[in-house]
Amino acid sequence: MKVAEFMSSPVYTVSSERGVQFVSDMMNELKIGSLVVTDHGSIVGIITSRDIRSSHPNRIAADAMTPNPISISPDRFAWDALEVMEQHCIERLLVTHEEQAIGIVTRVALQGKLNQIVDPLTGLYRAPYIQHIGEHFLNRRQHFRLLFIDLNNFGEINKFHGHPVGDDFLVEFSNRLRTITNEQDYVCRYAGDEFIVITCRNENDAKKLEAALSQPVVIQNVTLSASVGIINGYLVPDFFSLSFRELISRASLLSTSLKQKSLA
Repeated sequence: MKVAEFMSSPVYTVSSERGVQFVSDMMNELKIGSLVVTDHGSIVGIITSRDIRSSHPNRIAADAMTPNPISISPDRFAWDALEVMEQHCIERLLVTHEEQAIGIVTRVALQGKLNQIVDPLTGLYRAPYIQHIGEHFLNRRQHFRLLFIDLNNFGEINKFHGHPVGDDFLVEFSNRLRTITNEQDYVCRYAGDEFIVITCRNENDAKKLEAALSQPVVIQNVTLSASVGIINGYLVPDFFSLSFRELISRASLLSTSLKQKSLA
């Protein structure tokens, strides 16, 4: 799910000295919500329908536009683009390639699609997200660590406390994952009480993350621990010849083995 899949094109431009009324008429004619503003061929801003509504029609585009628009590459992930928009409190991004504007992507276009791969209970992305991340790194031959996290004795929590309480545990554990991970980590709720983290941290920081995930936590006066199966891409000789599915299978089996030892 790359930005290129969601952007609208072509990009329509308007000169910075054009009047706001001209810009408004142009948007209406083209049935679009924004125009890229240029000055002697260089991009200097972006003007939206919101800018038009808050500006006097006798002003020029340069006065009403948002200068130095934030842009993103078409090969970035859609969720990266959404995060940039949220950080800057904006509704659209200019998509550029080799300093040329090739499209515009909006929050609405991204959010509608990405909501389909968000787990409604925990708010984490679901399995398709981590699949995209893992395959992307493998295709780029970029090493990473895959951490398969399986909560211990979760079935007992459901059995003795009920499924609504079990859901509370999943939400609390997901919040903990958000707390201990950072921008170098990619997190998803894989299935049931299983989670996956892909991390690109260095060796030292990755070990700290692994240790944090293995530490028991107390939720609602109940101690919850996890078995973490780890595939270190730097130590697997045939790493890039394996499919992402195979990596998950290996990490899952390691997690299961650890769980069985903890119950022995």
